[in-house]
Amino acid sequence: MANVSETISNNIMNIMKQNGKKQIELADYLGVSRQVISRMLTGGRMINAMELQKISEFLGTSMESLVKRPTGIAETNAVKAFMGKVESQKARDGLEIADEIAELICFYARTRENAEEMMKPWEA
Repeated sequence: MANVSETISNNIMNIMKQNGKKQIELADYLGVSRQVISRMLTGGRMINAMELQKISEFLGTSMESLVKRPTGIAETNAVKAFMGKVESQKARDGLEIADEIAELICFYARTRENAEEMMKPWEA
């Protein structure tokens, strides 16, 4: 399940896409750099209530629409979502391999993070 920051970021990006708005336009409206907007939308920086209100004004939508959780399950795998736009089978195969490698890298990273816990003896 996505956390609140992810939900807000996804809602903002979806509404921006629907309205043909660009991150640079939002940055100008808020009086911040494009990098700040990028960090906001990728979870590297929290969006405060005042910024959320200004973003809702910029997008012509309510703050509620920016914070509500989606009711349906959206495609969250960027590689698989992108694959529909790839025309050649060779490119699709390459993206499948890249997706598998990315999953292995994520698994390895999670395993390393949890290595200490995993090394503890099991108790019956």
